[in-house]
Amino acid sequence: METVIGIMVFALGLIAGIGIMILRTRMTTGSLQTKEALSNCQQENAQLKQNWQDNLAAFRSVATNLHEMSKHIDSQIEDAEYILEDKKQPPAFPFFSKEATSILSNSYRKPKEELNSDNQPLDYSGSASGVFKGSNNIQKNDD
Repeated sequence: METVIGIMVFALGLIAGIGIMILRTRMTTGSLQTKEALSNCQQENAQLKQNWQDNLAAFRSVATNLHEMSKHIDSQIEDAEYILEDKKQPPAFPFFSKEATSILSNSYRKPKEELNSDNQPLDYSGSASGVFKGSNNIQKNDD
């Protein structure tokens, strides 16, 4: 009976060992597959991120170009509207021909608004200097 119990314990240990070996092999294989899948996902994520950055740069460039074109078109529209405006009525007896009057009236267009610069020009001095500093001691002659 002792031998049967010994054989049964041995067989049970053998079966448990084989089961542990099989589980370890499956776990190791699964973790390698998981690591490979994780690595692939990280590479795909990095590639997608790079693609998004490239697309955003392209969209930003297109948006800038559209903005510049829009400003140019607005300027052209303002010029056309100004030319088409009929501010004055022509005199009853014009001195010049219609074409010459049109050209002369459009030559005095209002200047476009330019950006106001708060900075002084480099050649401007805030206070008198040099020859212009002078004094107010002007002598009056009583002749």
